[in-house]
Amino acid sequence: MSIGRFRRVRFASTAAAMMILAAPCWSVAHAEEISTTVDQSLKDLLPAKLKDAGTIRVASNVEYPPFEYYDTDNTTIIGLDKDLADAIGQKLGVKLEFSNMSFDAIIPALAANRYDMAMSAMTDTEERRKKVDFVDYFTSGGGFLVKHGNPKNIHTLADICGVTAAIDKGTTEIDDAKRASEDCVKAGKPEVNAKVLPGTSQIVLALQAGRADVAMIDTSAGAYISQQHKGEFEVPDSSYAPRPYGIVLPKDSPELSKAIQGAIQALIDEGTYAKILAKWGQEVGAVKKATINDGAGQ
Repeated sequence: MSIGRFRRVRFASTAAAMMILAAPCWSVAHAEEISTTVDQSLKDLLPAKLKDAGTIRVASNVEYPPFEYYDTDNTTIIGLDKDLADAIGQKLGVKLEFSNMSFDAIIPALAANRYDMAMSAMTDTEERRKKVDFVDYFTSGGGFLVKHGNPKNIHTLADICGVTAAIDKGTTEIDDAKRASEDCVKAGKPEVNAKVLPGTSQIVLALQAGRADVAMIDTSAGAYISQQHKGEFEVPDSSYAPRPYGIVLPKDSPELSKAIQGAIQALIDEGTYAKILAKWGQEVGAVKKATINDGAGQ
């Protein structure tokens, strides 16, 4: 199983726990409207059929907060990806319409031309690039969640020697902690005390209660939790193993790929992208350049 796929499966199972941690705060966040203006030169890059239709059909697995999930009415789709899609649509002068489906059905649906693209926090991997193309717009990967002020001064894997690390059962962070512990011992330092717990909520509770010094968790999830528990936690740095998320397109879609890449880059350059990430507490995953198929080695 690829790292990218493993990450998405893991979070599908923990999304409910993350929502329980503090979902009510979103009523303020998603009320903030972010808008931009059309760029005719970018619109002209779109395939003629999409310009004529005025709509881009977007496949998504709408159960992965804060990227895409249903609002309290169980009908309205909200999240970082949805806001970014709306901004891309405004920049290209078209509407991006989301349809919900299972995560593993997205790539087959694109291959069958049922949808024009997908937005679902999907990691750009070499295996996936055999079937689809990616416009990369965000990074996430293994990282840390610590108490505010970072009392143990944890920034890298080398900093967790001798500390207690809470880790979600079945995640790649378990292997990360094991390798870090081996490196600690080789360097003559204490090993990592890894506490493997069943679920995101449990590792957060361990950190809250002082039973752990750090929670090892993907940076996007850590940022989400940190935003919901304002002032209690922080993500001290970007990922120690960053992997790109990409907008997914049918293989060999050069016109659409260039249009989407150009729209995202325009949103980055004008500051709209940064506003969207800040709204959802995901500044830690920001990129400076929108790229195509850039997940080399992933």
